[in-house]
Amino acid sequence: MRRLALLCMFAAVCCIALAVGVFLRPAPAADPVSGSASAPVSSAASAAPAPSPSPTPAPTPSPAPEGVNWPALATPFDLTGLETERLGWGQGKQVNERNQPIGAVTYQEKYGQWGGVFLAPEAETPTIYLTFDFGYETGYSAAILDTLKEKNAPATFFVVGSYAKNNAETVERMLAEGHTVGSHSATHKDMTALSDEEARAEITDFNAQFAQQFGVAPTLFRFPEGVFSQRLLALAANEGMRSVFWSYAYADWDANAQPDKAESLEKALAAAHPNAVYLLHPMATNSAMLGELIDGLRAAGYTLAAL
Repeated sequence: MRRLALLCMFAAVCCIALAVGVFLRPAPAADPVSGSASAPVSSAASAAPAPSPSPTPAPTPSPAPEGVNWPALATPFDLTGLETERLGWGQGKQVNERNQPIGAVTYQEKYGQWGGVFLAPEAETPTIYLTFDFGYETGYSAAILDTLKEKNAPATFFVVGSYAKNNAETVERMLAEGHTVGSHSATHKDMTALSDEEARAEITDFNAQFAQQFGVAPTLFRFPEGVFSQRLLALAANEGMRSVFWSYAYADWDANAQPDKAESLEKALAAAHPNAVYLLHPMATNSAMLGELIDGLRAAGYTLAAL
């Protein structure tokens, strides 16, 4: 009896010791790379894999930056059968109830689907877009940029390939100060007199040169002298370019026959209309009147913006 009691006591002590040993066993060591605990090696069958986490939803795209609300174009266009008739552009004198040239309204309706821009798309506020054609350095580039900077007025510049190549610092300033720079073609040729391949090269050669020089690709194009065809509009659109014309221009391009400043300013202010695209050249009269033109357009309730 006494021996049985001793055996029972010995068995109880062993059980207690075993339980304490299990309770005090250290946790598995952490993996030095992942930081997770290493699972003990076991010859038993692996446990069922954990369910895959739910896929992370794609981030919501950020709102598009404010700017021109360009309509979508159904590119690439099939050029087969499109009209090749040589068309020249001038806004004409007849206007509608919004003071918009009827010619610009008509051409926008007819050629907008091919990427032609004769009037800019509707904006939230009445807006005018000042654009400048730079074919060569006239000596007024810096003064025009100084005025635009002073007035905090963004503009759009269309430059020829040789201008971009020879006046890189000026183009860099245009871009750095928030202006849009577009293409005025590689060599300023009448593109209606060229083959499709030659016309396309006027666009693609400029774009390649510009991207190499400035690290950005232009998306706006202005035909030399405003001469175009339906087929050329589609060809340009297939290269990712919208073709920007104008809804106001006047005879300002001859350096040797500059118009009177006061008359030019009065004419430009009187022509103001919503969605207007003004075409100006970097000449003496425009340089002299630019600040007053900006002030006058704003006083009339217009916002100035870049395309």
